[in-house]
Amino acid sequence: MDNQPPAATGNDDQGTLSMDPTHTQALQQLRHLIPIGLRHAQALLERCAGNPQLAAELYRSELLQVLVEKSGLPQEQAREHLLNAAYDLNRALHAIEEARFTLTQRILRKHHRDPGQALDLIAQAIETAEHLPRQYWLDFARLEALAPAPRCFMILHEWLAFEGWEGFDSALHFHLSQAIAQLRHLQLDTLADTLEHADQRQQQLRAAHAESESPTELSMRINQDPLFNRYQDQFNQQRPQLEQHLYQWVERYIEQFPT
Repeated sequence: MDNQPPAATGNDDQGTLSMDPTHTQALQQLRHLIPIGLRHAQALLERCAGNPQLAAELYRSELLQVLVEKSGLPQEQAREHLLNAAYDLNRALHAIEEARFTLTQRILRKHHRDPGQALDLIAQAIETAEHLPRQYWLDFARLEALAPAPRCFMILHEWLAFEGWEGFDSALHFHLSQAIAQLRHLQLDTLADTLEHADQRQQQLRAAHAESESPTELSMRINQDPLFNRYQDQFNQQRPQLEQHLYQWVERYIEQFPT
């Protein structure tokens, strides 16, 4: 047993192959023909007796089958996409997605499990497509000029972003009438009523205590007021419903959103 050679390992085999000039040349030829990693290239050459042309054809055939299964396209159309993508599967799939679906549809498909992320990305797409001016917050006068469905979406998305950043009490001073109008357009009247009641309660407290309390004291009073807090809690409970409606709104009027 002492005279037996040590068992060869996979790494030893690869090292031996890589030292073989003929194998090295075949690897270089194969990787020049197709975009493929070293290990995959070595495996293909082993299956094709070291013939790079045959290995390249095998790779293209297998890649074509994968693309057909993933895309559902006929073989000839799938082959055309692979050729245009230089046999890069991810590039081919991306090109097929772009040809089949609009930008908004692709966002909805990719982020259907995270509607909040989808809404943010759609808002960014509208902002870019419409060249909307932003000075920290968007210009609501420009939002009013958008097509009806994107206008509703952007006004409410921007108002929600402001509320999430600045707080509920501050958001009641941020284009509230426009936000409420769009909520009623979505037939979310209960949520619109909640915001109106919260705004009215805040105005009552300001009218009663503005002269006797500093702005800081008045803000604390508002945020500690039981009735105001009740309206804020109602808003927080109803907010997910609004996000769901916005997502469905995009699906319903998809043709008005970025392509």
